[in-house]
Amino acid sequence: MSHPLETEYGLSANELLDAVNNRFRLKVALEGAVAEVHLQKKIGDLQNSGILARSEEHDLNGYPDFTIWTRKSSKPLLIECKNIRDEDYRSKGETIAYRVETQKTRAAKSDPSSRYYGMNQFDILAVCLGKKTGNWSHFLFIKINDLACHSRYANKLAVMHRVPFPESADIRPWYNDLGELIESF
Repeated sequence: MSHPLETEYGLSANELLDAVNNRFRLKVALEGAVAEVHLQKKIGDLQNSGILARSEEHDLNGYPDFTIWTRKSSKPLLIECKNIRDEDYRSKGETIAYRVETQKTRAAKSDPSSRYYGMNQFDILAVCLGKKTGNWSHFLFIKINDLACHSRYANKLAVMHRVPFPESADIRPWYNDLGELIESF
Protein backbone atom coordinates (compact mmCIF):
# COMPACT_ATOMS: atom_id res chain seq x y z
CA MET A 1 0.00 0.00 0.00
CA SER A 2 1.38 3.41 -1.00
CA HIS A 3 1.87 6.26 1.41
CA PRO A 4 -0.42 9.24 0.63
CA LEU A 5 2.64 11.36 -0.31
CA GLU A 6 3.65 8.79 -2.93
CA THR A 7 0.19 9.05 -4.47
CA GLU A 8 0.02 12.84 -4.21
CA TYR A 9 3.39 13.46 -5.89
CA GLY A 10 3.60 10.44 -8.19
CA LEU A 11 6.94 9.37 -6.71
CA SER A 12 8.04 6.30 -4.78
CA ALA A 13 9.04 6.55 -1.12
CA ASN A 14 12.69 6.14 -2.16
CA GLU A 15 12.40 8.93 -4.74
CA LEU A 16 10.86 11.22 -2.14
CA LEU A 17 13.57 10.38 0.40
CA ASP A 18 16.29 10.93 -2.22
CA ALA A 19 14.74 14.33 -3.02
CA VAL A 20 14.98 15.28 0.65
CA ASN A 21 18.50 13.92 1.03
CA ASN A 22 19.79 15.82 -2.02
CA ARG A 23 18.38 19.24 -1.04
CA PHE A 24 20.04 21.05 1.87
CA ARG A 25 17.12 23.32 2.85
CA LEU A 26 14.62 20.49 2.61
CA LYS A 27 16.82 18.26 4.79
CA VAL A 28 17.14 21.06 7.38
CA ALA A 29 13.34 21.35 7.45
CA LEU A 30 13.08 17.56 7.85
CA GLU A 31 15.56 17.67 10.75
CA GLY A 32 13.31 20.22 12.46
CA ALA A 33 10.33 17.93 12.02
CA VAL A 34 12.31 14.91 13.25
CA ALA A 35 13.28 16.81 16.42
CA GLU A 36 9.66 17.81 17.01
CA VAL A 37 8.41 14.22 16.59
CA HIS A 38 10.99 12.97 19.09
CA LEU A 39 10.06 15.75 21.52
CA GLN A 40 6.37 14.83 21.13
CA LYS A 41 7.28 11.27 22.15
CA LYS A 42 9.02 12.58 25.29
CA ILE A 43 5.99 14.71 26.10
CA GLY A 44 3.72 11.69 25.54
CA ASP A 45 5.85 9.65 27.96
CA LEU A 46 5.43 12.40 30.58
CA GLN A 47 1.66 12.31 30.06
CA ASN A 48 1.65 8.52 30.41
CA SER A 49 3.66 8.77 33.64
CA GLY A 50 1.22 11.31 35.09
CA ILE A 51 3.59 14.31 35.20
CA LEU A 52 1.60 16.08 32.49
CA ALA A 53 -2.17 16.39 32.35
CA ARG A 54 -2.25 17.08 28.62
CA SER A 55 -0.37 18.62 25.70
CA GLU A 56 -0.96 20.19 22.32
CA GLU A 57 1.39 20.33 19.34
CA HIS A 58 1.29 23.44 17.14
CA ASP A 59 2.40 23.98 13.54
CA LEU A 60 1.71 27.72 13.41
CA ASN A 61 3.99 30.62 12.55
CA GLY A 62 4.76 32.80 15.54
CA TYR A 63 3.57 30.23 18.07
CA PRO A 64 5.67 27.77 20.12
CA ASP A 65 5.80 24.14 19.04
CA PHE A 66 4.08 22.68 22.12
CA THR A 67 1.81 23.66 24.98
CA ILE A 68 1.83 21.43 28.04
CA TRP A 69 -0.23 21.39 31.23
CA THR A 70 1.15 19.89 34.43
CA ARG A 71 -1.00 18.25 37.08
CA LYS A 72 0.24 20.84 39.60
CA SER A 73 -0.71 24.07 37.79
CA SER A 74 -3.48 25.33 35.56
CA LYS A 75 -1.01 27.68 33.80
CA PRO A 76 0.26 26.05 30.61
CA LEU A 77 3.95 25.94 29.71
CA LEU A 78 5.06 26.72 26.16
CA ILE A 79 7.95 24.80 24.58
CA GLU A 80 10.02 25.82 21.56
CA CYS A 81 12.04 23.06 19.85
CA LYS A 82 15.35 23.79 18.10
CA ASN A 83 18.17 21.74 16.64
CA ILE A 84 21.78 22.20 17.64
CA ARG A 85 23.85 24.10 15.07
CA ASP A 86 26.56 22.51 12.97
CA GLU A 87 29.06 25.13 14.22
CA ASP A 88 30.30 24.77 17.80
CA TYR A 89 31.87 27.19 20.26
CA ARG A 90 35.63 26.72 19.99
CA SER A 91 38.65 27.93 21.91
CA LYS A 92 42.24 27.31 20.83
CA GLY A 93 41.05 24.77 18.26
CA GLU A 94 39.03 22.77 20.79
CA THR A 95 35.25 22.44 20.84
CA ILE A 96 34.13 23.78 24.22
CA ALA A 97 30.34 23.79 23.80
CA TYR A 98 27.58 23.26 21.30
CA ARG A 99 25.59 26.17 19.89
CA VAL A 100 21.88 26.79 19.38
CA GLU A 101 20.33 29.64 17.41
CA THR A 102 17.17 31.26 18.71
CA GLN A 103 15.93 33.58 16.02
CA LYS A 104 13.19 33.34 13.45
CA THR A 105 13.78 32.95 9.74
CA ARG A 106 12.38 36.37 8.83
CA ALA A 107 11.69 39.75 10.38
CA ALA A 108 8.77 42.04 9.65
CA LYS A 109 9.87 44.90 7.41
CA SER A 110 8.57 47.46 9.89
CA ASP A 111 10.27 45.88 12.93
CA PRO A 112 13.79 44.43 12.61
CA SER A 113 13.60 43.17 16.22
CA SER A 114 10.69 40.89 15.27
CA ARG A 115 13.20 38.28 14.08
CA TYR A 116 14.22 37.73 17.71
CA TYR A 117 12.14 35.73 20.17
CA GLY A 118 10.59 37.73 22.99
CA MET A 119 11.37 36.69 26.55
CA ASN A 120 7.67 35.90 26.98
CA GLN A 121 7.11 33.84 23.81
CA PHE A 122 7.78 30.48 25.45
CA ASP A 123 8.83 29.01 28.80
CA ILE A 124 11.12 26.13 27.82
CA LEU A 125 13.67 25.71 25.05
CA ALA A 126 14.17 22.08 23.99
CA VAL A 127 17.40 21.57 22.03
CA CYS A 128 17.77 18.39 20.00
CA LEU A 129 21.37 17.11 19.97
CA GLY A 130 20.85 14.63 17.13
CA LYS A 131 23.21 16.39 14.72
CA LYS A 132 26.06 15.94 17.20
CA THR A 133 25.23 12.69 19.00
CA GLY A 134 23.53 10.79 16.18
CA ASN A 135 20.65 10.16 18.57
CA TRP A 136 17.71 12.33 17.50
CA SER A 137 15.84 11.61 20.72
CA HIS A 138 18.65 13.22 22.77
CA PHE A 139 17.70 16.68 24.09
CA LEU A 140 18.78 19.28 26.60
CA PHE A 141 16.21 21.65 28.12
CA ILE A 142 16.39 25.11 29.66
CA LYS A 143 14.01 27.72 31.06
CA ILE A 144 13.82 30.80 28.86
CA ASN A 145 14.66 33.00 31.86
CA ASP A 146 18.06 31.29 32.05
CA LEU A 147 18.97 32.29 28.48
CA ALA A 148 20.89 35.46 27.60
CA CYS A 149 19.05 38.56 26.44
CA HIS A 150 19.79 40.30 23.15
CA SER A 151 22.43 43.02 23.46
CA ARG A 152 20.25 45.69 21.76
CA TYR A 153 16.73 44.54 22.69
CA ALA A 154 16.39 43.82 26.41
CA ASN A 155 13.06 41.99 26.07
CA LYS A 156 14.36 39.67 23.32
CA LEU A 157 16.58 36.59 23.38
CA ALA A 158 20.16 36.68 22.16
CA VAL A 159 20.64 34.94 18.82
CA MET A 160 23.22 32.33 19.87
CA HIS A 161 23.48 30.37 23.11
CA ARG A 162 26.03 27.93 24.49
CA VAL A 163 24.75 24.42 25.02
CA PRO A 164 26.90 22.26 27.31
CA PHE A 165 28.01 18.79 26.46
CA PRO A 166 25.31 16.57 28.02
CA GLU A 167 27.89 14.33 29.68
CA SER A 168 29.51 17.28 31.51
CA ALA A 169 29.62 17.03 35.30
CA ASP A 170 27.57 20.22 35.74
CA ILE A 171 25.26 21.37 32.95
CA ARG A 172 23.19 23.81 35.07
CA PRO A 173 21.01 25.68 34.24
CA TRP A 174 20.32 23.08 31.54
CA TYR A 175 18.48 19.80 32.18
CA ASN A 176 18.89 16.38 30.59
CA ASP A 177 15.37 15.45 31.65
CA LEU A 178 12.26 17.43 30.67
CA GLY A 179 10.33 15.99 33.60
CA GLU A 180 12.89 17.34 36.08
CA LEU A 181 12.76 20.78 34.50
CA ILE A 182 8.95 20.79 34.61
CA GLU A 183 9.02 19.82 38.30
CA SER A 184 11.27 22.85 38.97
CA PHE A 185 8.57 25.35 37.93
